[in-house]
Amino acid sequence: MDQLDLLKKDWKKQESSLPKLSFEDITKLIHKKSSSIVKWIFIISVLEFLLPHLVYFLVDFKKGATKGYLELGNFYIVINIVFYTIVLVFIYLFYRNYRSISANSNPKVLMQNIIKTRKIVKYYIWFSLSMIPLVGGVLFYKAIYSEEFLEKIPEGTNMMVVWGIVVLVLLLLVCVFYLFYRLIYGTLLNKLKANYNELMSNGNGESLQDI
Repeated sequence: MDQLDLLKKDWKKQESSLPKLSFEDITKLIHKKSSSIVKWIFIISVLEFLLPHLVYFLVDFKKGATKGYLELGNFYIVINIVFYTIVLVFIYLFYRNYRSISANSNPKVLMQNIIKTRKIVKYYIWFSLSMIPLVGGVLFYKAIYSEEFLEKIPEGTNMMVVWGIVVLVLLLLVCVFYLFYRLIYGTLLNKLKANYNELMSNGNGESLQDI
């Protein structure tokens, strides 16, 4: 008998002495872990919403920023109403999912809530990423064609090159934020996916595919 067979035999002996967890015990553990994960999703989304505003009020660039925003006119008002409304709706949905998962440990309901949470987080990420080129493009447009900027750039400057640089900057910002979301929310979503698959495997179901 070679060394590998000896290891397998020894592992089987140890495995037989370990306590067996029932499906109900596993469900309770997964319920607790899932509730904690969704709570962190809610907390991170709130922090992500509040921190930029705290910086805005603490750092002394409010006057300049306000002046620039006022120059955008109706666009600034509309985009703020849309942005704050949608973000607050997402935060509310995260909180509701947390309350729902915390209050109900039924395996079927828990799996449905996990799927729902994953979908909502992904919608939130794509919404946040889409706002970068939309708002950034308008801000750059106003900056590039402002009198101050046009007076400073050399005569005969190719505006296509300027806009090419703007597009590259916006793409870079999207990539940076995408990596941030993948690191923070992606890690939490992967844990939720693992919890879901654990429930399904113990319930003789199919594994969760990427949604």
